[in-house]
Amino acid sequence: MQLAKIVGNVVSSCAHRSVQGKALFLCQPIDECGRDCGEPVVAISPFGGGLGSRVVILADGSIAGAYVGDGKSPMRNSIICVLDE
Repeated sequence: MQLAKIVGNVVSSCAHRSVQGKALFLCQPIDECGRDCGEPVVAISPFGGGLGSRVVILADGSIAGAYVGDGKSPMRNSIICVLDE
């Protein structure tokens, strides 16, 4: 699990069928003080989210695959919760 903040929305003109119509976000990993740490990743979210939202992402492809209903989905990262302020 990794703390992150949503820094952008992902829009694709051509996407794998398993992620079509799903919310994809660009997430910047952050440390416990809110400082950037590492490279941004694309994550799928069943919860939605907005720019600047703090989230917890999980890099377990089986969770993302379960959400989209396709165990062979190319998605690896998923947002598992949106944190309140």
